[in-house]
Amino acid sequence: MVFCVATQAAAQERPEEEGPEDVRVRGSRAGGFTSKTIEGEGPRDTTDVASLFDAVPGVHVRRLGADDGFATLSIRGSSSQQVAVYLGAIPISGGATPTLDLASLPLWPRASVRVYRSFAPAALGPGSLGGTMVLSPPSIAEPARTDAYGAVGSLGTARFRVGEIREARGVRTLTAFAGSRATDSFEYLDPVASAGGREVYRQRDNAAHAAIAGLYQRSYPVYFTRDNPGRFTFTLLAQTRRQHLPGTIQVPTSRQELATSRIIGGLELLVPAGKGAFAARAWGRREHLELRDGPNESGVLLGPTRTGDGVFALGGSLGWTGRSGPASADFRIDGSAERFAPGTWVGSATPPGARRYAVGAGFDYDLRASERLTLHASLRADRWSDLGGDDPRSPTRNGRPADELRLNGNIGAEYTIGRVAMALHAGRVARPPTFLERYGNRGAFLGNPALVPEAALTADLGLRAGLGGPRNLAEAELEAVGFVSYAEDLILFVSQGAFGRAKAVNIGSARTMGLETSLRARLQHADMRASYTLMPTANLSECQSNAAGCERPPLPARPLHEAFVDVGYTLGPVRAGYGLDLTSGTRADVTGAIVVPLRVLQAARLRYDASWLPGLRFTAEIRNLFDVRTATYDGAAGPITAPIGDFYDYPLPGRTFFVSARFTAPRSVLP
Repeated sequence: MVFCVATQAAAQERPEEEGPEDVRVRGSRAGGFTSKTIEGEGPRDTTDVASLFDAVPGVHVRRLGADDGFATLSIRGSSSQQVAVYLGAIPISGGATPTLDLASLPLWPRASVRVYRSFAPAALGPGSLGGTMVLSPPSIAEPARTDAYGAVGSLGTARFRVGEIREARGVRTLTAFAGSRATDSFEYLDPVASAGGREVYRQRDNAAHAAIAGLYQRSYPVYFTRDNPGRFTFTLLAQTRRQHLPGTIQVPTSRQELATSRIIGGLELLVPAGKGAFAARAWGRREHLELRDGPNESGVLLGPTRTGDGVFALGGSLGWTGRSGPASADFRIDGSAERFAPGTWVGSATPPGARRYAVGAGFDYDLRASERLTLHASLRADRWSDLGGDDPRSPTRNGRPADELRLNGNIGAEYTIGRVAMALHAGRVARPPTFLERYGNRGAFLGNPALVPEAALTADLGLRAGLGGPRNLAEAELEAVGFVSYAEDLILFVSQGAFGRAKAVNIGSARTMGLETSLRARLQHADMRASYTLMPTANLSECQSNAAGCERPPLPARPLHEAFVDVGYTLGPVRAGYGLDLTSGTRADVTGAIVVPLRVLQAARLRYDASWLPGLRFTAEIRNLFDVRTATYDGAAGPITAPIGDFYDYPLPGRTFFVSARFTAPRSVLP
């Protein structure tokens, strides 16, 4: 679907979509474990897209600064370029955009995020090595209403979100706008200036941002039959963002900034046919990125003073979804073309352009073998053809493409007894190299045309149990999932030569395994949501000799332990809440010698639902309650005090305060 529009027949094929919840975690269609989060439904205030993943087990957000700043997503220990990202059914990550900044994604009232932690449906599109994320605007099929949200707070923050759904004579219209701005300027400990024993704090400047986005969607009934009409849906998204880039604490940049814009259009025709529906979809995406820098700073960073690059992509698909007795099936064929078009670079050589053409087919099949047992099988075939680069050794030089054909698939089963369900999934996934990995950019990154796609074998086993119900005084839902993944031909950037430029290489193999748990509970007026992830990793292509033999170092930037806890108590229109986030066991280097210290951040919030105006809610929240800004590392010459952060040299802010107001009207109130 393009942005969640379906006929009744098609909707029956997606039972996991039912019911709004803040975080819904379950085995979906026996095909893989998924988590769904809806903006505005959680116990915490939603600041940006990245904050929607706070309570999701197995998912780690890496931030390079404050909220609304650069952030990337890691699912079960994957790197950010291994995560496929979709807006509805439109891919917004690909060969030209290997790492998607979550801050660049717009957010509207009641937008939802679904994370496929193991396997995504084959009919959705090409798979990924590290999970799939789908961001969907509010469903246009929901009742007419108007939602408005506004927030102000520390670091010069101001946000607004407005969304409206209308329906007249079967025509449904969704209009939404969102915007944000912040200085994101805060004090951090300067470890270099503090080396003499006296703590010196500096201001992290040039971190401001401003962004605005608009979404328009219109859906018309199409009467192929009188009783069961189809639908034709048109969608248009436009957004722009200007982000200042502060650099690292070692090499701060006072004038560097990045301007980005994105336009996405989608068309869908959904035609009911018996117990199913045919779907035809087409989409287009255009992105523009412009980097500006001061001439003095660019000399230090060995980069250009100005760039202007474009990304253009087109695609479409044909498919059928339906049910026959206890079986349901979903089949799609799709194709896409993507082009990276660099503009004029000032102060550096222009990188090579590149193109990618892809065709694929996916098939998902579910069989309700008995009242308790559901079986799933999924198969996908993809063929990629890359053109680009000008290295004489490149197999793509002079118009000769680099082609790959990959088959991926998985199987699954779910067995249910009452409110207890057990699910098992296993399969294989693969990812082709990106343009940056294959062709480089003539700057800090060297291309490697000989790269082969990386692949992984993945399996997981989980248990889900529920107790009580909505009408009882107490209820709880628990999920526990164990998983293991073996990656082969893993692609990493390694330093090359005296200038330290990075080159993408296939290093061999790596192992990721872990345990994901989540708990949602309520006892009268008290409620709790918690999640915990244990995730040991190993680089199987490296060996560090010790007394016991060979020790495999863990992969860097992957937390060994990560926990989320939020408890609240509601009394009438008031809810008081407390939150805790814990991260530990992260290794900062490829050898695993540097361990990032334990980080515990706490928060408190107060929420009030106005009785004098139904639908109006106020929230006040303090984050990083105890102003934790530093941690002590074990250095070669003794303990070292440095700023906390997900990456070295990228500090996180201390205590911040926000207030917000949200209003929901069960009708259209905008002109």
